[in-house]
Amino acid sequence: MKFKEFKKQLFLPKKEYIINQWANIRGTDVLLLSFIVDENKSCLWLAYVKDELDVDSSTIEEYQEEIKTNRKKLLNNIEKSKGHKPIHIKKMEIQGQTVTFTSSSLGPLCHWNVEDKLLLQHFIEKALIPEKWDEENLENIFIGRYEQLEGEAIPNIDTTKDLSILLHIDRSSVEIPIQHPFNVHFGKQPAGTKIIYYDEELGRENFFYIDEIYAYDVYREMEKGVQQIADRKMRKKMLKNFVKAMRKICPIDMKMAVIKYETADNVQLNFMMKDYLESEPVYSNSSAAIGLVSNDDEIGINGHRIRHCLLQPISKDFNGILELELFSKIIEIPGEIVTCG
Repeated sequence: MKFKEFKKQLFLPKKEYIINQWANIRGTDVLLLSFIVDENKSCLWLAYVKDELDVDSSTIEEYQEEIKTNRKKLLNNIEKSKGHKPIHIKKMEIQGQTVTFTSSSLGPLCHWNVEDKLLLQHFIEKALIPEKWDEENLENIFIGRYEQLEGEAIPNIDTTKDLSILLHIDRSSVEIPIQHPFNVHFGKQPAGTKIIYYDEELGRENFFYIDEIYAYDVYREMEKGVQQIADRKMRKKMLKNFVKAMRKICPIDMKMAVIKYETADNVQLNFMMKDYLESEPVYSNSSAAIGLVSNDDEIGINGHRIRHCLLQPISKDFNGILELELFSKIIEIPGEIVTCG
């Protein structure tokens, strides 16, 4: 390693503006440490203590069991996500200036590398880290770094004047399990085809409409997609890689079943086949994903926005009944502006 590369790992900022202000973001008390300017980028640094997850003993015992089904795996992932709420900061307003953040890194102290721990030492020496955190478990203390948009003017902050700060928090989402089973025939459904289920989050019955169950040819769509690649050899190579990865999700002689649905409150729902939820998880080092883009302006036969959800592979001539489950729903949390102080 050359010395100039070694220096990049050290904390040698050109300028640092100490902030040392608290903000309550999504119910979490967050400490804004400082805004740092160096040769490569400008960053806002913050820290907070993650709330301990309040789970009763029976739930803990349940999720400590060996995960033997996809259902258990998915429910476990939802439960784990409750313990950490990502903090997405889009912009910061300070002394009439705006700082836009385009990337961030956020994680517990125990996962940070040596260079970042040296930076944390700097914050401790500046007496920015509260002593009340001394008794906290290391894995519960999170440090966040938010990088300013490249090319945007670096703010000129006068720390002797009022440091009132506004943080623009981006919207986020949370997944809530439902697990409501139902059966449906393949094909288009009559208008008014409604499934009623109990929504624990609302504390009452809720419903959704099924417009259609149809088959999606992922391989045909991949072939159409790679046609946009001008280089013939590159196009052939990309298609080969796509097919190799996709075979782990959908055999080449099958199609993907898709449910086309509507909700009166425009909430995103996650549907899955019953046999998939009860089957054993398959772990792989490779991954692939299938995306379906919904037209925000497309209105269904029941008068609401149409959404699509991928299910599982089916034979190309399938025309029977599917055993499905409304597994969960996604609640959107709107963005907000938070005042620090």
